[in-house]
Amino acid sequence: MAKLSAEARAQLDTFKAVTVKHTHLQAVDDQLSLWVEEHTDATHVLLCGPGGVGKSKALKVVAERFTREEPDRFVVPILLLEPIPPDLGPYLRLDYYWQIIDALKEHLLVKELVGNVAHLMAAPKATRSKLGAIDWLKMRAVAEQALIRARVKAVFVDEGHRLMQGDGSHTVDEQLEWLKSLSNRTNVLHVLAGPYALFGFRNTSGQLARRGRDIHFQRYHVNSSEERKAFAGAVQYLLERVPLTCDIDAFLKRWRWFAEGSVGCVGILRDWLVDAVTATLAQGGTSLTEEVLIRTMPHPARRVSLEMEARTGEHKVALHDSEGAKQFQALLKKPGKATNAEVIPTQGSRPRPAEASVAEPASVTLPLPQVSPKPTQPRVGQRAPERDPVGRTSVPSARKTSGCSFIEAIPVTLVQIEEVGVSRFECPTCLAVRDIKPKGDRVKFPSHPRRMTNTPNQGSRWVKRGSVWNLFDS
Repeated sequence: MAKLSAEARAQLDTFKAVTVKHTHLQAVDDQLSLWVEEHTDATHVLLCGPGGVGKSKALKVVAERFTREEPDRFVVPILLLEPIPPDLGPYLRLDYYWQIIDALKEHLLVKELVGNVAHLMAAPKATRSKLGAIDWLKMRAVAEQALIRARVKAVFVDEGHRLMQGDGSHTVDEQLEWLKSLSNRTNVLHVLAGPYALFGFRNTSGQLARRGRDIHFQRYHVNSSEERKAFAGAVQYLLERVPLTCDIDAFLKRWRWFAEGSVGCVGILRDWLVDAVTATLAQGGTSLTEEVLIRTMPHPARRVSLEMEARTGEHKVALHDSEGAKQFQALLKKPGKATNAEVIPTQGSRPRPAEASVAEPASVTLPLPQVSPKPTQPRVGQRAPERDPVGRTSVPSARKTSGCSFIEAIPVTLVQIEEVGVSRFECPTCLAVRDIKPKGDRVKFPSHPRRMTNTPNQGSRWVKRGSVWNLFDS
């Protein structure tokens, strides 16, 4: 059995502690730091992105820097928490209070508060959900006072989507309202980091949209020259700090291979290199080889899952942004309805102030109100007014016989279909949905009549956006 020596373990731990300050991480760092310093009326920030992009690392980097740069030892600038999945039932708010108090219980100004809820803190987790309302209020009051006395600026919640689960009886809006209440009483910003599931929690209502902020932590798309350079820089930064000898120039020429193996996520790239270094050190090797990298590369099935999750999330973000912009522009073009207090002048009249209207003589004639005639009900059996067809009627209408022109081959493989378990495809021309069974490795959209309805399609299906077919779920 291979085992790491003490020297190899020290080398590996040093490499695992490396933080890559790449472009996207720096952008998230700058924006998050700015909001922590001055969040105005914001109560929560949603930081979402694909798995392995570096969300947890971003929270840790910002928290460590604020703690390191804080001159006052009685100030805890950032509180970094991670909601623990419950053993029984969904996540409870009471456990959130418990984590805050537990993280600050050694603070000099908080110790005296902990004594008031020491018996509740020591209670087994299974019994906490059965506590009375007074106990809940005590825990919340102590948690709020702990945040105030420690002068916490922000609470960073990794895997924040767990916090939104509530106790099963609360909606997402109610959970965000709860966080808003905590922020209002303590002036503490709550930053929730998690997968694209968090994206659905933004802009749920006008009030919460005003008090919320969001950051999209994107992966690298190497088809863009700027992002390709940034990703290659991250690869070089990691290779230069590998505790083994390696041909950096030769590896950098294969930047696309590294991008495909890591799905464009620096976090996945770092884990991949850590696995390769671990395997090499365990075998007593001294150089990082392509053979070891191939052996430790993430499995194709795992990469397919990561790629599909990332594409689906990116599509939802892009669609939400574009549709939101269109809807807002459409609302700007629609004039608002006049209220009773507004005076709408008639044609040929001149506007006048309300005081002058009192002095006008009573002989001034006002325009008669327009009364629409009341519709009459037709007699039973009477035909509705319509135009009768004239001329030859044997030729069917083009509307009923026209077929859609899209019958092209689709660049989706049988492996991709079996991986996600979805074989429904949406025609990019008329939006008709067909369940297509591949013939071999070839998928072709069949001949079909043009779809005539405007009802939105529902369910999981493959949709063409631009020149790429992506899985869409609605």
